[in-house]
Amino acid sequence: MIVNRPFRRGDLFDRFGRHPLPPWAAEFDCANWAQFFLKFIISHPAVTCAIPATSRVDHMRENMGAARGPLPAAKTRRRMVRYVESL
Repeated sequence: MIVNRPFRRGDLFDRFGRHPLPPWAAEFDCANWAQFFLKFIISHPAVTCAIPATSRVDHMRENMGAARGPLPAAKTRRRMVRYVESL
């Protein structure tokens, strides 16, 4: 499955960007919301590709950070959902 424009044209950042990442996001090497969202998406077993679709170099660098470090397992993805739902 290919996930195209997973950030909903920036809507996710508008909604959650003012909140801090949870401290435990560092456990899977997330430094920003882009990496948090992308790691959530690409760690799902059905997903084979994510296309963030940015034209900005600084955003591309943030996105590329999702390729570093471990991906969250199913238990961590559930924790990520609970955190986002609590905001």
